[in-house]
Amino acid sequence: MDPIAGFPDVPVNRELGLRLVEHTPSTCRVAMAAQERHVQGEGLIQGGVLSALADTAAVYLLLPTLAEGETCTSIEFKLNFLAPARVGAGELVAAGRLVKRGRRLAVCAVDVEQAGRPVATGLFTYLFLKRGS
Repeated sequence: MDPIAGFPDVPVNRELGLRLVEHTPSTCRVAMAAQERHVQGEGLIQGGVLSALADTAAVYLLLPTLAEGETCTSIEFKLNFLAPARVGAGELVAAGRLVKRGRRLAVCAVDVEQAGRPVATGLFTYLFLKRGS
């Protein structure tokens, strides 16, 4: 199955309201509306939600490059929060780009913005492995 075409069918993508808005060989942009269901106790968008958005942009950049029978999994990421994200302040957009892809590992950089304002930036590392291993 084409991973890009299947994006809307992935349960976590549906649950968080993620939308694939751009995919090229060099970038992947995923967007979501900031909603009340995404906030933490202080009324700001919860960091784990922003992390999931950023990770999704990075992994969907890589998925079309996988060989038959291959998959990838996150093995490390670091996300710096630069400013609070809020409900009503605009759509959240994560833009992923490839930093380096090797035979077994890839590193992607992701910037998350809300209404053009940077809210997070991070690096994500993925391990390539045979499906089922």
